[in-house]
Amino acid sequence: MLSDATGSELDSVVQQGISRRKFLGLCPVAAVSVATIGQTSAAAVGAQTQQLAEEHGSDPALLIDLTKCVGCGACADACKKDNGLETRADQPAAGTDAVLASSNWTVVESHNVGGHVSPVKRQCMHCLEPACASVCFVKALVKTEAGPVAYDPNKCVGCRFCMMACPFGVPTFDWDATFGKVSKCDMCADRTAQGLPTACAEACPSGALTFGQRDGLLNEAHSRMTAEPGKYVDHVYGESEVGGTSVLYISDVPFEKLGFASLGTEPLPEYTWRITKWIPPVAMGLGAALVTLYARRMKVLDEEEEKDKALAAGREEL
Repeated sequence: MLSDATGSELDSVVQQGISRRKFLGLCPVAAVSVATIGQTSAAAVGAQTQQLAEEHGSDPALLIDLTKCVGCGACADACKKDNGLETRADQPAAGTDAVLASSNWTVVESHNVGGHVSPVKRQCMHCLEPACASVCFVKALVKTEAGPVAYDPNKCVGCRFCMMACPFGVPTFDWDATFGKVSKCDMCADRTAQGLPTACAEACPSGALTFGQRDGLLNEAHSRMTAEPGKYVDHVYGESEVGGTSVLYISDVPFEKLGFASLGTEPLPEYTWRITKWIPPVAMGLGAALVTLYARRMKVLDEEEEKDKALAAGREEL
């Protein structure tokens, strides 16, 4: 988690009031390379992950049992309807060609494993310590006290650093809009705040989706695996990946064969903040440098134009 000092640094950046127009004007070209800096002992990482799990044990969460998923796409349809998402021909809602997009916050992928088609529901994983929120210096993305990772389009400056930071490749951008916004699942924050299940869980006809508190769902996942050890892979995906997530999976097929990323247990924000805290001053410095170069160029052009005028005047006198 971010330290108090780090949090105050972020607040000071936000209070500067950098508008979307000013930010984009200062950043005509941006390229960010994030490298892992330093290492933390396995014991420290384990303790941090355990602490996060305890702190967020009562967060709203989803348990997805892939052995029960029939790939019907009812969850994707319910998500669209509940969130008022437009259906677009170039963004299929479910099936083999499904992709997360501005109009698709959850999709059902189809994976062929040994001749057997395995459907997999995808959406934001709602990390306990989200990397997307850690790189968002205007706090358009935040881990809410209620649990879900929420997005405020009114604060977004369109930098898309969240897209680069997310280890699951979840946030998407509406490239067709004049002023595009980032889009992603918010775990039906309005519904879950009232104690209601997510729209996708409520719509699932096969019982593949279970909504509840994270600690309770983890117990349920391990109970199912213990009761039928030959049925499930001995791993709850999301229990400890990048510090833990609020979307959990159990499966009868190894997760790597279903396209799940193999990630460590250490939360990512500690790394991303070391780099991204320098983005605002670097961006402004870049903008100032470009303005200076432009001014110098214009000065040279003006001087050359004056010389040309003087030469032309001299020729006329002759």
